[in-house]
Amino acid sequence: MRWTKRLKWIRISKIVIPIALAISLVFAGFTVYAHRANNFVVRINNDEDVKLSLTLNRDLSGQTSRLVVPVDGYFEDVTYEPNKRLLYGQKQYDDNLPDDIAKQDGIHSIYSGRNEFAFYSFSFWLVNNSERAVDVDMTFKIDEMVTGSNKTDIHIDEAVRVMIIDDEPLLSDETYTVYKKAEKSEENQKLLESNVKYDRTVDFVSDMCVFERAGLMGYKNVAKGATLRFTVVIWLEGWDPECIDEILEEDLKMSIDFAGH
Repeated sequence: MRWTKRLKWIRISKIVIPIALAISLVFAGFTVYAHRANNFVVRINNDEDVKLSLTLNRDLSGQTSRLVVPVDGYFEDVTYEPNKRLLYGQKQYDDNLPDDIAKQDGIHSIYSGRNEFAFYSFSFWLVNNSERAVDVDMTFKIDEMVTGSNKTDIHIDEAVRVMIIDDEPLLSDETYTVYKKAEKSEENQKLLESNVKYDRTVDFVSDMCVFERAGLMGYKNVAKGATLRFTVVIWLEGWDPECIDEILEEDLKMSIDFAGH
């Protein structure tokens, strides 16, 4: 009887072990893909009676509570020069942001070369489908930072810049805000102030939070059926003294959360 039971267990194990191994490999594959895909995610967190949605489409089709925007490329270091106010489609703007970038729809990143971002950019709409007006909080976060093999304390989050544009103004209207991590040293701060060709720059709220617009600083009384439009632009600032070779292997995952109440 014991040998009979043992033979049964051996037969069962020959079936169960390969299946378990296959399942574990599948999950491992998803984990690796999710890490490499590095998509930008915009999420909705609603109160029970609030219905906010997101879409990349001007006709407001394809609404969802979780917007996944692909990141297809690698970042080069560049500098935004506001004095180069060249309109998209008229002539080459030498890797600079076009003046009307906030008027473009969907994903409109600018490439300096094949799979090399000068600026990663997209526009989207937030739609209030609730039966009432709602207040909306917006939080822009760093979800994860993958550091490289360098032995310094300098990382990619110190060179990254985030520009947020509400609605559809021209950049020359100067209604945008640029966010960056606070400089560690006064020397670096002075260097940036003497070189960077734009102002309207605000420091990150914390190491893992770019900014938070909540409460009195949030979007108040957004009407039933109303929409809010946002344009996101991300780049590695070439004038930043932290934009050095040591951050080449590093990666940054960022996201936006909206909360309606």
